[in-house]
Amino acid sequence: MNARLIKLWQDLQGSYYFIPGIMALGSIVLALITSQIDRTYDYTIFRKLGWFYSNTPDSARVILSTIAGSMITVAGVTFSMTMVAVSSAAAQYGPRLIGNFMRDRANQFTLGTFTSTFVYCLIILRVARTGDEGDAKDAIVDLVPNFSLLVALAMTLGSVAVLIYFVHHIPETLNVGNITSRVGRKLRDDIAATFPENLGDTDLHAKVDESDYDLQRSISIEAQAEGYLQAIDNEAIIKFAEKHDAVVRLQYRPGDFIIKGNVLLNVWMRDELSVELGNDFRRCFAMGRERTAYQNTLFLADELVEILGRALSPGINDPFTAINCMNWFHSATNAMSTARPPSAYRYDEQGNLRVIAHPISFDRFAGVLFGQSRPYVAADRNAALHMMTILTESAAEAKTPHQKDVLIRHLEELKETAMEVLPSKTDKADIKARFAEAKKMLKDRNHYLNRRNSQTWIGGRA
Repeated sequence: MNARLIKLWQDLQGSYYFIPGIMALGSIVLALITSQIDRTYDYTIFRKLGWFYSNTPDSARVILSTIAGSMITVAGVTFSMTMVAVSSAAAQYGPRLIGNFMRDRANQFTLGTFTSTFVYCLIILRVARTGDEGDAKDAIVDLVPNFSLLVALAMTLGSVAVLIYFVHHIPETLNVGNITSRVGRKLRDDIAATFPENLGDTDLHAKVDESDYDLQRSISIEAQAEGYLQAIDNEAIIKFAEKHDAVVRLQYRPGDFIIKGNVLLNVWMRDELSVELGNDFRRCFAMGRERTAYQNTLFLADELVEILGRALSPGINDPFTAINCMNWFHSATNAMSTARPPSAYRYDEQGNLRVIAHPISFDRFAGVLFGQSRPYVAADRNAALHMMTILTESAAEAKTPHQKDVLIRHLEELKETAMEVLPSKTDKADIKARFAEAKKMLKDRNHYLNRRNSQTWIGGRA
């Protein structure tokens, strides 16, 4: 699939109008079906139902008009409530979280329920008609859409249930704990698909001599548009490289900003690069005006850092929200350290090297989480102590010596920064004591396990 189509589909899924639009079209189809049933069959059973039976077109129109007017009014109210929630979240937690609220399926289905009920009643209104007086052969007879009216009443009852759920859902979406948990869980889930794990096959034991792929001997394909890279069509890149017996080196990953003239990728091939093939490769990249979470794990990490930074700002001063973000830092770091690191060299089904694309390293990932948040965390005593706890436990549970060294380095840098910015001597003493204990635990595994299994700062409280 073309990368622009991938981007379009992602934009449609993340838009606030896509699902309501689909539901409105579905209500039109439903109205055509039920009105045709009313024209074709004479359901005498409705007379026996009594309360569900309307004996005149005028009464049916009154009911349908009442439902339609109520639904469009409630739809306006729900839209206003959603905008208030979005504005509040953007101001308090950061503008990059707006997309999370717009992609919320509950909000989309709520608006779709009310608008589709309105559209359905509006179409059925034109079906109910009053007949001509007299017995002329071509006289228009009364048409009371009882079956359609019964469906409209059922949709109305469903809309009331959705409204009750929506009133409950809006406060939940503004709960900062729910916001951070959604971002944190998605971050942990996306680590399993860290770019370029889904790009071709990999052989971690294969040895590639990169001197064979000198950039000076490659063909550069430059960008003809600019913006944030939002999507890469991985399958198409493999297909084009295999078809022309080429090796491709990707220079950017989703989330990077590209300007016109930047080299998107380098290609090594025997034949000369045609204009058509160059355009084919360019179409594998889709750019937009903003970063998105699609194929971009670091975007979610940046969202957590942004929530943490705003929580620790002087205007908000909420260290417990920051601590909640740090707990999800711990979860993501654990997932990153235990995941199988993808190779930079990607192969086709025949085992031929086709793509060179260096994945996100553990150093880079830890730098985004712990490096970017360090200035905010170090200035708050409670946040700094908890971050040192997270770094200590993560380093002790690291799967490789390199990962452990990276986390220890961040621990040391946090301690140094906190000692510089914290004004209180007591707070500085707490930081020094916590750091000394952390170093002792990291050097002695048995000491770490003893503290981990006791009612201390590194362990549980039960």
